[in-house]
Amino acid sequence: MVGLPRDISPGARSRRGFFADLLIAIALAAVAILLAAGIGVVGFLALLVLLVLSVWIGLEAAVVSLMRRRRRRSVGLGPR
Repeated sequence: MVGLPRDISPGARSRRGFFADLLIAIALAAVAILLAAGIGVVGFLALLVLLVLSVWIGLEAAVVSLMRRRRRRSVGLGPR
């Protein structure tokens, strides 16, 4: 029987969590668009919120990654 890997890095775990949240958000937005009376307004707002949150989380991840790289270089643990 094949199981999930046990030694998953925190970065990979957070990317998987973000991907799962993104898929759930897309599904909820699709349901809201299909069921709502004001399809155009709800769809526009849902897509706008999805875009803003995706950009926010992506920028946050990029800043954390840059800070981690700078810290590694300043300590001298980076590749030479």
